[in-house]
Amino acid sequence: MIPGAELAHWLADRGAQQRSRDLVDASAGRFSLHPMMTQLERELSELADPTPEALIDAARRLMDRTGEIDAIMRELIASSRADPFFRPPFLPLSSEVHNSLLLYHHPDLSISLGVTGVEMLAAKKIGRRGPASINFTGFVTLLRFLKAGSATVSFWEAPPIADEFQASEAGQCRLVDRRVMADGEEILVDGRHRSFVIEHASDDILFFQAVARAGCAPVGAEYDSDSLAFLGASSTDEASSRLQMMVTLLRAMERDDAFPIFEEALAGAPFYTRWHIMREMLAMDADAALPALRRMAEHDPHPDIRAAARQSLALFFADQPEQGGNLCRA
Repeated sequence: MIPGAELAHWLADRGAQQRSRDLVDASAGRFSLHPMMTQLERELSELADPTPEALIDAARRLMDRTGEIDAIMRELIASSRADPFFRPPFLPLSSEVHNSLLLYHHPDLSISLGVTGVEMLAAKKIGRRGPASINFTGFVTLLRFLKAGSATVSFWEAPPIADEFQASEAGQCRLVDRRVMADGEEILVDGRHRSFVIEHASDDILFFQAVARAGCAPVGAEYDSDSLAFLGASSTDEASSRLQMMVTLLRAMERDDAFPIFEEALAGAPFYTRWHIMREMLAMDADAALPALRRMAEHDPHPDIRAAARQSLALFFADQPEQGGNLCRA
């Protein structure tokens, strides 16, 4: 990339860079101490039972403070005009169909302000290759359309995602409604068994989104948009996802000394993480992992994990009898 003259000057001027950082830090400080943010923090800290309903109600009260939010946005725009290298002190979030700023993040609740461009929806539709997916996030989500863009939204249902989710019970999803949204309208979606899809819009969509994580399902589920059949599931727990990533990284780095840590992690991990750890243990040292795999095949509390362990034994260890003569049958 060849920078323009203004960017080149900024990159060569440490003082200018520091002034831009100071502007961002000052903006972040003012936002974090704003009464509406301190009020939200206080409400969450005082919740005896942080249910999804209570968390969404708290988020809705913040969204209702439109005058204060407008003033903050005007301040951010003014700062951007004053310094082209100023960036809003919010984490940017993006996908194929939206760009958002994460205004607030708490282990139980996140609130963002986003836009879905009409051209983004069109590009996704035109560029589609094969079936799309309908995702059930496992979280309760509130979406408030500040500017609806005449969006057509479809609503879907599927069997509820239980704490001990089983793929065999995932069934199919089904369409339950389709309607055009209006400016100011809200939709509340329990992602443990409901989902929505923005199918079309005539203009850009501006929205608030609040996601309640407390009380969420252990996994999110994905269904094929054509057959409506279950495709797969993924973790909703950040700690478990990080554990899976670290286990895979240690195995890829050939850190055999980490094998005892893998075994220890099996005990308290969610069912889907237990299987991920077992796969990495087998990839690291199949012979050393075999006793744990046999225990999993016999005693794991989740039927899908027991079945996967038994299939692995049948496929890869059928000629290796268990010590003591107690064969594990697939």
